[in-house]
Amino acid sequence: MNSPERAQSEVIGTVLLLGLTIAAIGITVGIGSTALADAQSSADIERIEGSMTQVDSKASLVAHGGSTSQRVRLDPSREADVRVDGEAGTMRIEVEAENEDGDIETQTENVTLGAVVYERGDDRVAYQGGGVWRSNGDGSWMVSPPEFHYRGDTLTLPLVTVDGDGRLGDSAVVAGDTKHPEGLFPSENVSNPLLGGNVTITVESEYAEAWGRFFETRTSANVTQLSETEVRVALRTETVHPTLSTSVSATASSKLALGEVTSLYADSYDSSDGSYNSSSARDGARIQTSGKFHLNARGGRGDPDSITVRGDVVAPSFSPSRTSDVWQDNTNISGDLIQSDGRASVDPISGAITARMDRIRDENLASEGAFRDGFEHDNGSEMTIDEDTYVNGGVEVSDGSTLRIENGATVHISGDLDVSGSSEVVFDNAGGNVAVLVEHELAMQDTAAISSVGGDLGEPGETVEDNRNQLFVDGPVGIVGEAAIATDDTTRFELYNTGAVNVEDQATIAADGDVTRNLWWYSSAADIYFEGDQGDGIDFAGVLYAPTSGVELQDDMTFKGSFTSASFEFDDADLSLHYDESLATLQPFEGDSVPVVSHLHVSTHRVTIESD
Repeated sequence: MNSPERAQSEVIGTVLLLGLTIAAIGITVGIGSTALADAQSSADIERIEGSMTQVDSKASLVAHGGSTSQRVRLDPSREADVRVDGEAGTMRIEVEAENEDGDIETQTENVTLGAVVYERGDDRVAYQGGGVWRSNGDGSWMVSPPEFHYRGDTLTLPLVTVDGDGRLGDSAVVAGDTKHPEGLFPSENVSNPLLGGNVTITVESEYAEAWGRFFETRTSANVTQLSETEVRVALRTETVHPTLSTSVSATASSKLALGEVTSLYADSYDSSDGSYNSSSARDGARIQTSGKFHLNARGGRGDPDSITVRGDVVAPSFSPSRTSDVWQDNTNISGDLIQSDGRASVDPISGAITARMDRIRDENLASEGAFRDGFEHDNGSEMTIDEDTYVNGGVEVSDGSTLRIENGATVHISGDLDVSGSSEVVFDNAGGNVAVLVEHELAMQDTAAISSVGGDLGEPGETVEDNRNQLFVDGPVGIVGEAAIATDDTTRFELYNTGAVNVEDQATIAADGDVTRNLWWYSSAADIYFEGDQGDGIDFAGVLYAPTSGVELQDDMTFKGSFTSASFEFDDADLSLHYDESLATLQPFEGDSVPVVSHLHVSTHRVTIESD
């Protein structure tokens, strides 16, 4: 028979076990409920991001006249709130412009942005200024971008602003303003092109941090976070580009990955003392990147066979460790490994290129000069253009023919310029500066040539006005086969282009005597591609200045002078780089102040958003 004490113990044990079970179940249910709530919250936010993107799309359609009104479904959860705040956020636009007296005046426009805001706890998703933004207690970020277009030298900002006040239900109506869009710039006091000063945009918003990051990715401007709710971006209307102190410079590269380089040899010479000679080469090379100097390919694959730099390498960091086998076995750097403090800002040059092309367009040669239709010169003879001429169409020079442009003529070709076979186009500066604008493509193949002759540069450092020939190509450039661009040692030649660049095989782009200050190529192309033949590849002697272009180098090539781009990629590249020390004090565009933002188009397009 059981004792009372034992029976009591069994009851207590049962109660304790039942209590622990209930507690465990409670904890499990609590954890599960929290996880379920978090999952539900994440799903709601993802859904509302999609809804706000639809608000963006519908508002843009209405604001720009595509529709008078649009409906959009929001479907917020019961735990959330969606509302319109017509006073949320402002954008202040300040434009410094030159007045009639030549003084700089500032015109300021303040725009109230408004917003559609979803709130659930600390999480917010908002449509504001034509973009969709998200924030929580830790910061803000962009979901979809606003309508902010910065191309070349033109800033276009069609601001969609929101009017309304109050909570929105499951769906909303987006309606247009009966007034026409309001143009802010250009205005009576600020006209295009802008002259002097800066353009400053300041955004006050809960999502200022995200606005700032957006500006940083879309412009090369100076972006300053003034506070948690205020960011400022300063766009220069003009700038002066820095001196050419490097053999190769990657101005915006996240990494200079050299794993796909077969060999790289860099040294220096001074063309003031004569052409490049390997036996008298110097240790003045300088390779600079704004990203990591990395001896592996992108993705960590492969090592370069040989890297020799007779000079310095400048980068924020070096990888792998400088004590690693890769560095010890594959590199020979005679100078210093200089750890820089990061990316140096270099402004785009598309505005400067466009401004120069526009000067020729503004001459209106179609009515003010000689007029002729496009033509093919293919009879093996020499044809001369010695007066300002508009060519309505393309020009083809082939079958050993020569086209000579002289007597200070300016030629505007509305189509392509195609040079093939053993043909030649001669820019003869003896009678004055020659300038040619090609509105589409420059194509050179076979043994075709463009030759620049007849100038008078005077002594080194001397300024001579009639000393240059210029070729402008508002489009792509292709130079393949054994085609060549050359300028003699008394003439400066400048090539400007805006489209993709493709240089292949055994092409030559070179100043006579390796006097690289006589040949300048300015490009705003997105992509530049060089692929030389193995063993006897591309030869370049001059300055290639393309600070916003991505460059790919494949197989064999030799560069004398200085080479600037945003980034470099390599594919079995065998590179010889010979920096011309005579360039060290020279600046692109001869140190002139050139346009960065010269055309400004800002307007407001108001929409009203109300519950359906």
